[in-house]
Amino acid sequence: MVDTRDSLPIDTRLLSEAVIELNITRHNVSIYPANHPIVEKSLNKAFGLLQKLFELRNEITLAVAKDTLIIDNYALDKQNPVYREFAVSLSSKSIASVTFVSGLTKEELCSFQDFISVNIRNSSPQDIQDLLMEYSLPHIRITLIDYSVFTLVEGTKERGDREVSLWEQYIYGLLEGRLQTEDTPDVIQGIPPEKLAGLINRTPLHKIKKESYDRVITSYVRSSSERAFSARDLKKLLDFINELRPELKRQFLSSAVTAVSKDIDSLSKSLGDMSVDNVIDLLSTINEQMVVIPEALKNILDKFSMVYQGSFEGPSFGGSRIEDDILLSAEITNLLGEADFKAFVTDSYEEEIQRILKSDAKKFNTEWIKEWEPQWRDEYIEEVFNQIVQEVVLSDRAEEMSRDEYEVFVKIMREQAEQFINTGRYKQVLKTFSVLESDTAKKMFPDLAGETLEYFHSTEFISQVVNSFRTIGRESREEAFQLCRYYGEKIIPLLMYALIDEESQSVRRFILSLTTLFGDKAAAEAVKRLDDSRWFVQRNMLFILNECGSREALRKVRPFCNHENPKVSFEAIKCLLGTGDGYAIESLRGYLRSESRDLVMRAVAVAGAFKVKKAVPDLVNLLRKKTLTGFDFEDKTHIVKALGQIGDPAALETLRNILASKTLLFKGPLEKLKEEIRRTLRNYPPDAVRQIIGAYGKAE
Repeated sequence: MVDTRDSLPIDTRLLSEAVIELNITRHNVSIYPANHPIVEKSLNKAFGLLQKLFELRNEITLAVAKDTLIIDNYALDKQNPVYREFAVSLSSKSIASVTFVSGLTKEELCSFQDFISVNIRNSSPQDIQDLLMEYSLPHIRITLIDYSVFTLVEGTKERGDREVSLWEQYIYGLLEGRLQTEDTPDVIQGIPPEKLAGLINRTPLHKIKKESYDRVITSYVRSSSERAFSARDLKKLLDFINELRPELKRQFLSSAVTAVSKDIDSLSKSLGDMSVDNVIDLLSTINEQMVVIPEALKNILDKFSMVYQGSFEGPSFGGSRIEDDILLSAEITNLLGEADFKAFVTDSYEEEIQRILKSDAKKFNTEWIKEWEPQWRDEYIEEVFNQIVQEVVLSDRAEEMSRDEYEVFVKIMREQAEQFINTGRYKQVLKTFSVLESDTAKKMFPDLAGETLEYFHSTEFISQVVNSFRTIGRESREEAFQLCRYYGEKIIPLLMYALIDEESQSVRRFILSLTTLFGDKAAAEAVKRLDDSRWFVQRNMLFILNECGSREALRKVRPFCNHENPKVSFEAIKCLLGTGDGYAIESLRGYLRSESRDLVMRAVAVAGAFKVKKAVPDLVNLLRKKTLTGFDFEDKTHIVKALGQIGDPAALETLRNILASKTLLFKGPLEKLKEEIRRTLRNYPPDAVRQIIGAYGKAE
C-alpha cells in the first residue's frame, strides 16, 4: 500500500509551535551544558512536536530565504520575531533548507542544535560543509546554498548542475549583476509569475538598474534555436508584469516589448494562439503604460486590434443587438455605439462629473487620518484585545464564569504574554501577571491561575524573557527594568548566562545594566563566577562588582589586579580604587612603570579618572622623560590631563618647566602640550598657580 502522508496538509499551528520550540532549544543548547535540565526539557518538547508532525508527513522541509522560513511554497509570517530569528540563525550558516525525516532521534536533534549554535563567522561554504560532516544526522538533510552558480567576473561562466531551492538568490543575482542571463538555470523559467513579481516587488527601486530589467525578462522568457517562445510564455510574462508595483511595471514592460520583438514571427503566432481576453489585456497594458514599441510590433498589434474590435459585433435581430440572450433595444445600442451621453445624462450631472475630475485630491486636508493610523496597527489591536480579556476576567461578572470559560481566557492570556515577550511589550506581560495574581488572591479557580503563574515563573519562560532582552530589550529599556524587578533575584543567573554568551558589546552593556539593578545580590552571584577560567567572564563579573559590590565581595578581587590579561587586571584595579585599596594603587603604579606604552597609557587614564594622588610621582617622572617623537608629545598630553584631574600641586614645578621650554624640531606638538597645561591649571589650588598664570598666561 502506498503511503500518501506526504500529500496531507501540514498542521500550521503544530508547525508554528515546533519552530518556536526549536528556536528556544537552540538558545538553551548554546547557553547550558548538554545534560542540563533546561536543555533536556526544551529538547523533549521540540522532539515531541516533530513526532506529531511525522504523523502527518514522512518529511518536514523548512526552506530558508534570508530572514524568512518557507514550507510548501508558503512563507511563514515575517513579522514574527521567533520565525525571523530562527531563519537568520540558519541563513548565517549558509543553510538553504532543512529536512527532518521520520525516524529522527532525540540525539540527532540535539546534534543538529549543536551544529547551528556553533560560531562559524567568516567561514567559507567548504568549511561549513566540512563541519557538517562531523555530525551524525542520518534523519536530518541539510542543503547548503550553492554559490557556484553565481558569476562574479564578467564573461566567466560557471554553472552548476544542481538546482538551488531559493529562487530569491538567483533573482537578486540578476538584479545586482552578479548573475548573467546565460548563467541562469532553467529553474528561473519555472518560477510562477506572482512569485517572481513578489520577489522583485520587495527590492528597493534604487537598487534596480536599467540593465537589470532586461536580464530578468530575457532569463524568464529565454528561447533557443530549438524552442521559440509561445502564447503560454507571453501569457506568463503578461501575468508577471501585471503583478508588479506601479513604479516597476512600465520599465519591465518596456524590456519585455524589446525582448519579444526580436522574433516577430514567433510573436505573431503567439498572439494568434492567445485568447481574445488576453490580447485585449496586453493591448490595454501597453496603452496604459505608454510604452514605446518598435514599428514591426506596432503593425502586428494594430492588425490584431482591428481584428478583435470587429469580433465584438454580436448577433442581431430586427435591427437590435443580442448580448447573452438579452435583446437590447435600438436606443441602448446607439448609446453603447456612439456614447451619446447628452441623450441620457443631464447637464447638471455632467457638470458635477467634470468638477470631480478637475478637483485636486492633494489639496484636501487628510491630517485627521494620521490620528487614526496607530489604531490600525496589529500591535494596537492586540493590546486592546488583551485589555478587554483582562477586564472581563477582573469584572464583577467574572464570578459567574464556568471553569471551562475561565480556562479559555487564561489560555488566551498565556498565549498573548508569550507573543508580547517575543515582541518586547513587557508592560502588557506585567499586566497579565497582575490579573492572574489578583484572581489567585480572590480564589477564583486558583489552580488554573496558579498553574499559569507557575509557568510564567518557570526557568523555561524566564529564559524566553532573557532571550527577548538580548534581541529587542533595548527598545523598551524601562519596561525591561520593571520586568526584571518583578522577577527579582531568580532572573540573575539567567542574565549571567546571557552575558557570558553574548558577543555584541552593546547588548552586553544592556544586560549588565539589568544585572546591576540587584546590587549585593548580583555581586554575590558574580563572585561565584570569578573562578571561571575565561578572561571575558572574569572581566564582566569584575565590572558587576565594580558597580554594586560590597567590601566583602571586593576582597576576592585582589588576585586579579595582576592578571595576565590587561582587560581583567584593569577592571579589578578599578573595582578596588573606588574603596581606596592600597593594593590596587600599588598595582596601578606598577603599570605606570611598565615598558609597554599601551599599558602605561591605560594606567594614566585610570589614575586620572580615579584621582589617585599617590600616582602623581610616577606621572611626573613620565613627563620628565626625554621627548624623541611626536607620539611622545601626544602621550604627555594625556599625562597632563590626568594630572589636571588629580590637581596635586606637587606636579606644578614640572609643568612650569615645560611651559618655559623651547624646541626647534617639535614646535607644533610642544605648543599643543603647553596649551593643555594652561587649560588644566584651573584644577589646581588658585594660590599655587597664580604666579605660573601671571608668567605664562592661561588658556582662553
